[in-house]
Amino acid sequence: MNNETEELREEIIKLKEEIKRLREIEREYEQHKKHCSDLLPNKLPLFIKEVIRKRYKKLGQRTGHKGYSRKIPERIDIIQPLILAECPECGNRNLSGVQEIRERYVTDIPEPQEPITTKYEIERRYCKDCKKLVEAPVLDALPNARFGLRLMLFVLFLKIGIGMPIEKILELIKNQYKLEISNGEVIRILKQLAREFGPYYMELEEKIRKTSVRHIDETGRRVMGKNSFIWIFITKEIAFYKINKSRGHKVPLPVLGKDCEGINISDRLSAYYVLAEKTKCLMQVCWAHLLREAKKLKEDFAEGTIIHRRLKRVYNKAILFNHKGTDKDVEKLLKRLDKIREIRFKSTICRKFIKHLCTRDRENLFRFVTNSEVESTNNRAERGLRHDVIIRKISGGNRSNLGARMHECLLSVIQTYRLQNKNILTDGLSYLKQQLQTTK
Repeated sequence: MNNETEELREEIIKLKEEIKRLREIEREYEQHKKHCSDLLPNKLPLFIKEVIRKRYKKLGQRTGHKGYSRKIPERIDIIQPLILAECPECGNRNLSGVQEIRERYVTDIPEPQEPITTKYEIERRYCKDCKKLVEAPVLDALPNARFGLRLMLFVLFLKIGIGMPIEKILELIKNQYKLEISNGEVIRILKQLAREFGPYYMELEEKIRKTSVRHIDETGRRVMGKNSFIWIFITKEIAFYKINKSRGHKVPLPVLGKDCEGINISDRLSAYYVLAEKTKCLMQVCWAHLLREAKKLKEDFAEGTIIHRRLKRVYNKAILFNHKGTDKDVEKLLKRLDKIREIRFKSTICRKFIKHLCTRDRENLFRFVTNSEVESTNNRAERGLRHDVIIRKISGGNRSNLGARMHECLLSVIQTYRLQNKNILTDGLSYLKQQLQTTK
């Protein structure tokens, strides 16, 4: 009887320990679920912004700042004298001679005007050397195009450069230039321009492959009603976009190639680590994403406050070097991270975060400290994607794979011109005329 009682007691003790272990697992699971959940029950949905209760920065410039005003135009097109014959107040003509002349500058736009239609009478002659009929090339329009280059580039600027819907583009052209075109003609214009800018798009891909430092990022996009992704490869002067169904490393790998070198600045998506393994590229982790993840740990776990606070201190120390640090400075920064790893965190999520930071990401954290070309964040790529995000919200995506190919090409051209301070309406016109001359 005593033996049975003793066995029951031992069984009860084991069951209590098992219950305690299971409750600990359940607690960690709930914390992990809370950490990974996109919509928390005690928070507003992502599309509803929280009300700002306190304004931390006073509006406007500081007291005593130097004022700014619009400069007087250098080119004056019209000089319009205003002669005063009678007093505008009382209507009498009892006025003295001219006391002074006041100048006022007004800049305006031309009034709505009719479109210009050109009829080309093209001579065709037989070339005895080429053994065929030849004719002079038309340099103001693409082959088989019903509209001129200026109108086509204007449509491109409105649709891709500004992100206007087609209906509003048609309304603007109708009101300003008294020209009616259809939705299908707008699509045809974009298709023709994408074909002509195709060689330039391929040049951008080759240039992005040869750059020493590039930013890479991706965001969602809809193609034919299905989820896809648009990838960006951007530098200070080049922006290259690629649309694909995948979010894996197989998308950027063909763009960069296995022999590609340089440094890729990106977030901590697993695809970028695989990309670094399969190419000769190095990697710089975005510190904005790191601190954002650390802040999330701070909100979900009490011990996450330690991680967030210490990472901010390390980052602020690294920024103070202003890209002029040495390898010894990097070693000191890494030692600070190692001290964080020595802390015994109870949460599995916190332990994994620090472990990956000090092992997998160790060599990719402080390349910006010693290299002036490398930025500490991936903000350049985020800004490059922002324009397409706005277009996506307006248009909803692309209706065909052909539309996606056109969009990635034309968006690359537009954004590259902007980075290089070029005007798509003038510099794009010069490029297309050059293409017409070389093809002819």
